[in-house]
Amino acid sequence: MDTATGLIERVSFLAATPAIVGVFVSLGVLLLVRRWQVQVLAMAALYFFVALLHTRIILPQVALIKALIGWLICMTLYVTGVSIDERQKRKDKEREKEKGDEQAQKPRPSRMPPDAPLRMLVLLAVMVVGTTGALHLPLPRVPTYVNFVCYMLGIGGLFLTGMAEDPLRVGAGLLVFLAGFDLFFGALEPSLAVAGLLGAGGFLIALVVTFLAVTQAAEEEQS
Repeated sequence: MDTATGLIERVSFLAATPAIVGVFVSLGVLLLVRRWQVQVLAMAALYFFVALLHTRIILPQVALIKALIGWLICMTLYVTGVSIDERQKRKDKEREKEKGDEQAQKPRPSRMPPDAPLRMLVLLAVMVVGTTGALHLPLPRVPTYVNFVCYMLGIGGLFLTGMAEDPLRVGAGLLVFLAGFDLFFGALEPSLAVAGLLGAGGFLIALVVTFLAVTQAAEEEQS
């Protein structure tokens, strides 16, 4: 634990502009990329950069715990995605046997969503709203750049949830919103009890998303 804490302290110098850019890029990937593997990787990166920002307002040890909780949630989402992917592969093989060459000629779905221009505008709107909120409606007891990230995560999480197409993406949006709330509330109450409570809330969201995603995949497989 001491080694990990020392590592967090060494990289805490990134907890300003690099961390803000990292959070913004992670949000952009979550909005624009459809592959669930890339989205889980973006969530893991987002938790890393948010943990770096936590080091400016709470103890590095608590920030490390928050990062570990976030990565465990990402691991849960990854295992869920692998399970659903295997079900989809079995379903595709059955279709190939039934339809023969027709299924082989079916075009692969695009990696980018069809409404990518709209999502880019949403990402730009998230940045504008975050900047406006940080300058004109600052949250108490947090630096200006942390204000900006809190607004960006909160608004971006709501947009992600509203534009989601399946339970995994809905869960990602809710977790992004919770990460923004955690970053703000951590400055108001920087205790391990609050960190554990918010972490438990994240795990609860991940478990509900896992249940809904697996149930939906099972129903589609049976139909």
